[in-house]
Amino acid sequence: MAEVIRAHDWTLTPLGPLEDWPEDLLLSANLMLSCAFPALVFWGKEWVQLYNDAFIPLLAERHPSGLGQMAQDCWWDAWQIVGPNLKRVMNDGETVFHENTLVPIIRDGRLQNIWWTYSYSPIFGADRDARGVLVVCQDITSEVSAAQELRKSEEGTRESAKRLGELAAIVASSDDVILSKDLNGTITSWNDAATRIFGYSPEEMIGASILKLIPEHLHSDEKTILESIRAGRRIEHFETVRRAKDGRLIDVSLTVSPIKDEEGRVIGASKILRDVSGRKRIEQSLLQAEKIAATGRMAATIAHEINNPLAAVMNLLYLLRSKITDEEGRGFLATAEDELGRVSHIAKQTLGYYREHAAASLASVSVIAEHALTIYEPRCTAAGITIRKSIAPSTKIVLRRGEMMQVVSNLIVNSIYGMPQGGTLSISVCDASSPGSGVVLTIEDDGVGIEAKDLPKVFDAFFTTRTTVGTGIGLFVAKQFVEGHGGRISIESDSEPEKSGTTVRVFLPLHTAYERSGM
Repeated sequence: MAEVIRAHDWTLTPLGPLEDWPEDLLLSANLMLSCAFPALVFWGKEWVQLYNDAFIPLLAERHPSGLGQMAQDCWWDAWQIVGPNLKRVMNDGETVFHENTLVPIIRDGRLQNIWWTYSYSPIFGADRDARGVLVVCQDITSEVSAAQELRKSEEGTRESAKRLGELAAIVASSDDVILSKDLNGTITSWNDAATRIFGYSPEEMIGASILKLIPEHLHSDEKTILESIRAGRRIEHFETVRRAKDGRLIDVSLTVSPIKDEEGRVIGASKILRDVSGRKRIEQSLLQAEKIAATGRMAATIAHEINNPLAAVMNLLYLLRSKITDEEGRGFLATAEDELGRVSHIAKQTLGYYREHAAASLASVSVIAEHALTIYEPRCTAAGITIRKSIAPSTKIVLRRGEMMQVVSNLIVNSIYGMPQGGTLSISVCDASSPGSGVVLTIEDDGVGIEAKDLPKVFDAFFTTRTTVGTGIGLFVAKQFVEGHGGRISIESDSEPEKSGTTVRVFLPLHTAYERSGM
């Protein structure tokens, strides 16, 4: 959708030409495009619509005409719901969140009942007025349908013994785990969904203890469940964690019902287990999207407050040049100007969401890396860190210099924090021809390293292993910038004391995305 948005004729909309868009609209559009879940932005008083790739299937026949369309024109069939939500967010500045909500819309030429979980969040400008609305949503119609089917199957479990044959067919075909156990916790039945989700065959589990599926620290839960079953009490929608055959922990929702004999005595229990990992991920993604939106609003305000006084001080130092005549004084003044420039760069880096909007140009990654080292060399010296560099002259490629400067700076700062007792920081830049032509930047340290369990999450927004410093968005932003150029970033790390350290590699292609797009 990024290319489609760039190619769209925005002069026909209230937003005007793309190059005239305000920074907060560009930032909001970039955040929306990078979201993994369906998202869109309504901008301005006319609520002009932009959306990402993940949202296209939800639009159906509204795409591509919905791009640049005003909200009321696009969502006329659901305006009685969409309209009040937009007005509430824009007028009151509050976030609107609805879960499992029915919003009927025209899809595939007919009115359909579509169930949604969605969040409407205000996008504030520097003046704290709402400029637009960020919407992150999910079509959960299939989940709702599945839940309705599950409720029907639960009603079937309470039917009399003459319906056991019909119930067995339902159990066998269920998408959810359905099993039974006796009052000692021994499994007596095991359906196909249980094999699919947990990886155990019926032969492995029938006759085994239910504790085989329960992590050790949760074994006490099973005792509580069995006590409730013996008392004839049903347990509904109990959310917990279970362990699969391969060791994975799975988020589940349990419903446990007592099984009674003909005389009404409890002889065991039936258990229905639903894998809710997908729902948990959606909830986390919605929360993360709101965090990103809030951070963007905060960044715009802080940038304004910091950059104005910095510019004033720089101007005053410029006026001082003609007042200072001796060489030593001029030297001090030049140093002060350099340090203020570094403060300005650090401020932008700290904000995390600094985004360069100047046109990309030919630049050398080697020169950018050398400049970054010049800035951080005094800090490394003070921290007892030795710098080793192997920076060969690199082929100039089309890139956004400010973004790549921030990538290199973020990686160097992470290495510095990773060596609290000092160490060695190695940085290299070279041209590469395999697996593709481009430039490779490598930053390596022999610091404390990153634990294996944390490595898959290091590029997630707001994830950090440091408890006292850092926002957890440095590597997230670096990944966005590198991939925005059409490149790749990877990380290797080891926390074992005798071989600890971290290596980050950045590959930028010879022909970047900005060269191909002309931006």
